[in-house]
Amino acid sequence: MTERPHIVIVGGGFGGLSVARAMRRVDVPIALIDRRNFHLFQPLVYQVATGALSPANISVPLRAMFKKNKNIEVLLGEVTDIDVSTNSVIMGCGKRLH
Repeated sequence: MTERPHIVIVGGGFGGLSVARAMRRVDVPIALIDRRNFHLFQPLVYQVATGALSPANISVPLRAMFKKNKNIEVLLGEVTDIDVSTNSVIMGCGKRLH
Protein backbone atom coordinates (compact mmCIF):
# COMPACT_ATOMS: atom_id res chain seq x y z
CA MET A 1 0.00 0.00 0.00
CA THR A 2 1.37 3.43 -0.91
CA GLU A 3 1.55 6.13 1.72
CA ARG A 4 -0.59 9.22 1.23
CA PRO A 5 1.50 12.21 0.08
CA HIS A 6 2.30 14.90 2.61
CA ILE A 7 3.54 18.39 1.75
CA VAL A 8 5.99 20.29 3.96
CA ILE A 9 6.47 24.02 3.37
CA VAL A 10 9.54 25.52 5.01
CA GLY A 11 9.06 29.19 5.83
CA GLY A 12 6.06 31.45 6.21
CA GLY A 13 7.36 34.22 3.97
CA PHE A 14 5.79 35.35 0.72
CA GLY A 15 6.79 32.16 -1.12
CA GLY A 16 5.58 29.77 1.59
CA LEU A 17 2.29 31.61 1.97
CA SER A 18 1.72 31.62 -1.79
CA VAL A 19 2.19 27.86 -1.97
CA ALA A 20 -0.01 27.23 1.08
CA ARG A 21 -2.80 29.43 -0.28
CA ALA A 22 -2.64 27.80 -3.70
CA MET A 23 -2.91 24.33 -2.15
CA ARG A 24 -5.38 25.05 0.65
CA ARG A 25 -8.23 23.23 -1.11
CA VAL A 26 -6.16 20.18 -2.12
CA ASP A 27 -7.00 17.03 -0.16
CA VAL A 28 -3.43 16.51 1.09
CA PRO A 29 -2.05 17.23 4.57
CA ILE A 30 0.23 20.28 4.54
CA ALA A 31 2.68 21.32 7.26
CA LEU A 32 3.89 24.94 7.24
CA ILE A 33 7.03 25.35 9.38
CA ASP A 34 8.40 28.73 10.46
CA ARG A 35 10.62 30.04 13.27
CA ARG A 36 8.07 32.73 14.06
CA ASN A 37 4.33 32.32 14.52
CA PHE A 38 3.53 35.33 12.35
CA HIS A 39 4.12 36.70 8.86
CA LEU A 40 5.81 40.11 8.84
CA PHE A 41 5.25 42.47 5.91
CA GLN A 42 8.77 43.89 5.92
CA PRO A 43 8.33 46.65 3.32
CA LEU A 44 6.41 48.64 5.97
CA VAL A 45 8.79 48.12 8.92
CA TYR A 46 10.15 51.64 8.47
CA GLN A 47 6.67 53.07 9.08
CA VAL A 48 6.47 51.20 12.39
CA ALA A 49 9.92 52.54 13.31
CA THR A 50 8.78 56.11 12.64
CA GLY A 51 5.52 55.65 14.52
CA ALA A 52 3.24 55.95 11.51
CA LEU A 53 1.90 52.38 11.89
CA SER A 54 1.33 49.97 14.73
CA PRO A 55 3.24 46.64 14.63
CA ALA A 56 -0.14 44.89 14.49
CA ASN A 57 -0.73 46.51 11.08
CA ILE A 58 2.20 44.72 9.44
CA SER A 59 2.12 41.29 11.07
CA VAL A 60 -0.46 38.51 10.87
CA PRO A 61 -0.44 35.25 12.87
CA LEU A 62 0.11 32.28 10.54
CA ARG A 63 -2.44 30.12 12.35
CA ALA A 64 -5.08 32.83 11.91
CA MET A 65 -4.45 32.89 8.14
CA PHE A 66 -5.17 29.18 7.79
CA LYS A 67 -7.62 28.48 10.63
CA LYS A 68 -10.40 27.56 8.17
CA ASN A 69 -8.16 25.16 6.24
CA LYS A 70 -8.26 21.80 8.02
CA ASN A 71 -5.49 20.33 5.84
CA ILE A 72 -2.89 22.97 6.85
CA GLU A 73 -0.99 22.59 10.12
CA VAL A 74 1.27 25.46 11.22
CA LEU A 75 4.32 24.31 13.17
CA LEU A 76 6.59 26.61 15.16
CA GLY A 77 10.19 25.50 14.78
CA GLU A 78 13.35 25.50 12.75
CA VAL A 79 14.30 23.04 10.04
CA THR A 80 17.81 21.74 10.69
CA ASP A 81 18.14 19.11 7.98
CA ILE A 82 16.46 17.57 4.97
CA ASP A 83 17.00 13.82 4.52
CA VAL A 84 16.54 13.16 0.81
CA SER A 85 17.00 9.40 1.16
CA THR A 86 13.93 9.08 3.40
CA ASN A 87 12.02 12.11 2.02
CA SER A 88 11.85 13.71 5.45
CA VAL A 89 12.39 17.12 7.02
CA ILE A 90 14.09 17.22 10.42
CA MET A 91 13.26 19.99 12.87
CA GLY A 92 15.47 21.37 15.65
CA CYS A 93 13.34 19.67 18.32
CA GLY A 94 14.08 16.29 16.72
CA LYS A 95 10.68 15.93 15.08
CA ARG A 96 10.83 14.26 11.67
CA LEU A 97 8.17 14.94 9.02
CA HIS A 98 7.82 12.51 6.11
